[in-house]
Amino acid sequence: MPEALERYLDAEPFRREGIWRSHAVHAFRLAPLPYRPLPTGPAPSHPTHTIAIAWDGRDAGAEARRLAAREAHFARVRPAALDGTLALGGAILDAPGGRMVGSVAITAHPAAEAARAWWAEDPYVREGVWREVSWHATRFAPLPWRPLPGTSQAGAG
Repeated sequence: MPEALERYLDAEPFRREGIWRSHAVHAFRLAPLPYRPLPTGPAPSHPTHTIAIAWDGRDAGAEARRLAAREAHFARVRPAALDGTLALGGAILDAPGGRMVGSVAITAHPAAEAARAWWAEDPYVREGVWREVSWHATRFAPLPWRPLPGTSQAGAG
């Protein structure tokens, strides 16, 4: 693990105080999509979004399935980023700069069941790219942030 990341995690109160049951660190590449700005205002008291952590199959055909479904997947998620349904998404990599082996996506679904139903229509699900998916309802608490790449605010700071 890079030294800077280890220093950050050592200082993270949720880790230090034992609030996190566990954590995992994976190389990640943010998809270059036209994301809307993250929510602002008071912190919601209830879940507003769902995080999907999806792992591709580990079989010999996994990479070919992902590449075959990729264009259709992006055709579906690009408008979802524009309308705010997809808050953020990208590929989990097997190493920095490495092969895509999964995905992380955050959608504006307050319940995991709604997110699961929405993703059921996605080519990565229909074509068997994602083999293991965990769903986590959460809320976006407004914090200081930098614009995501691909947003109209990117580069304006």
